[in-house]
Amino acid sequence: MTKLILVRHGETDWNRENRIQGWLDIPLNEEGLKQAEKLAEELSEMKIEAVYSSPLKRALQTAEVVADKHHLAVRKISALREINQGKWQGLLVSEAKKRYRKLYPHWQREPFEVRPPEGERLEEVSRRVRKACRKIVDNHPQETVCLVTHKVAAALIKCHYLGLDRNRLWKLLPENAGWEIIRI
Repeated sequence: MTKLILVRHGETDWNRENRIQGWLDIPLNEEGLKQAEKLAEELSEMKIEAVYSSPLKRALQTAEVVADKHHLAVRKISALREINQGKWQGLLVSEAKKRYRKLYPHWQREPFEVRPPEGERLEEVSRRVRKACRKIVDNHPQETVCLVTHKVAAALIKCHYLGLDRNRLWKLLPENAGWEIIRI
């Protein structure tokens, strides 16, 4: 059994502003860096054999702090990126709701039925993160691995490995620098 420590990156200014990040490469803010340090301290007593991360700055910066504590290098996997939210990226959530009056509420009610304009469907994201997780688990049997990703990607991983109803996705979104262990 592989233990997967599933982590969401620390806070960014855009998280604080409630701005949609998606694939845009936003760094951690001062609070996010503090959260990463606290996270690394919380995980310091665990024996972690590997740290994997999305290549987006906010996840990578978080992962590097954890990896440093364990004297490990971060392994970047692009499949662990957040959902590409297309034209919604860069908008405040309130702006997206206003500009996409029909589509955005539909996204909130039935997220697997909607694609953000020029973005990814959740099923596409789910497939790519599951494939990445399978490779990680295959490469680390009986080990503990830290995986730093994003809120939607993390929630989709939880749905899959914990057998949770994917229609409850919005209730499963982790907080910034939140983590949990999933046994696979």
